Amino acid sequence: MYDFQLRSMEKADLPLVWQWRNAEHIRKHMYNNQIIPWEDHLAWYEKEQSNPSAVSKIFIHQGRPLGVVRFTGIDQENETCKWGFYIGDKDAPKGSGTIMGILALDFIFGTFPIRKVCAEVLDTNQVSLRYHEKLGFKQEGRLLQQLKRKKLLIDVIPMGLFRDEWIKHREILAGRL
Repeated sequence: MYDFQLRSMEKADLPLVWQWRNAEHIRKHMYNNQIIPWEDHLAWYEKEQSNPSAVSKIFIHQGRPLGVVRFTGIDQENETCKWGFYIGDKDAPKGSGTIMGILALDFIFGTFPIRKVCAEVLDTNQVSLRYHEKLGFKQEGRLLQQLKRKKLLIDVIPMGLFRDEWIKHREILAGRL
């Protein structure tokens, strides 16, 4: 894991992040699966810079950006937040996603007084569902037919991971790397 790191997203990252976010293999798993115009992307970044309840990180391997991790709705009173992520580089080394998850969860649980990280997974994205389960997330229900994509109705699966469960589960994951 020593060749991997997270760093804060910078304005210079925006063209690459925009390219990734608009790529079909990323968009199809997002709530908003439409192409995002450059102006909207810039406006999002500017708004994020002044949002104290959001943190955006770039996931890097040996200096090469591979993906994005975002924590939103950071609620220090209730000690919860949501997260989202993607590996944008299709040539990322095998195992990069797991390492990104470990670094990201270590970051949020180690930096903020967060006791629970929440996720929402589209039921059409079984890879993400298995990924969350691998990281120790548990399903917390199911939002039936929450999204409509053309004629397809998609369930959303809320998931959560508590800090104490992460601490235990992290050891198991780290031992497998």
